[in-house]
Amino acid sequence: MALTRANTPESAATVDLERDLKFQNIHLAELHIDRAYLSSHWVTQRDDKLQIFCKAWPVINSGRFDKNSFFLDWDTHLISCPNQVSIPFEPGKIVHFPQNECAICPLRSGCTNSQRGRTVSIHPDEALMQELRARQSTAIGRKNLRKRTTVEHSLAHIGHWQGNRARYRATAEKSLRFTASRCRS
Repeated sequence: MALTRANTPESAATVDLERDLKFQNIHLAELHIDRAYLSSHWVTQRDDKLQIFCKAWPVINSGRFDKNSFFLDWDTHLISCPNQVSIPFEPGKIVHFPQNECAICPLRSGCTNSQRGRTVSIHPDEALMQELRARQSTAIGRKNLRKRTTVEHSLAHIGHWQGNRARYRATAEKSLRFTASRCRS
């Protein structure tokens, strides 16, 4: 178990959790996490054996071709649009397809209405995002994601009833000091 302050990112707790797992001689084969843990060292420094089950960020583009319609070649770092125009990409950057190519493209109306051409944002860990999207598009992947439903629904109910304010418990002495200090101000 790991306790962190409310203003500490959730992923920071994994360092303490990993220490506990090592102490118990437990090795991770699967991680069923939410997106707050995607920046943890378990995910960023994982080996190929560790499977991650997490709902990926949604990809939308208002009825036009979304990012999933583009092919990212991770060996050559080229992204290809549905019309087979390929240009280099870097993770964490925005790809700008050439304006002149987009202007004459027969698929333009289904891709973009920008006069400057199509852009595609590449997540810093886009390869993982693609892996998660591919996994959640299968029946087994959706079944594994549903294992989190009980926890997610419980958290949603707490958030609904409690709002965005956390409730804290303190000793009577601390509560009295806090109340007294507020009365003096």
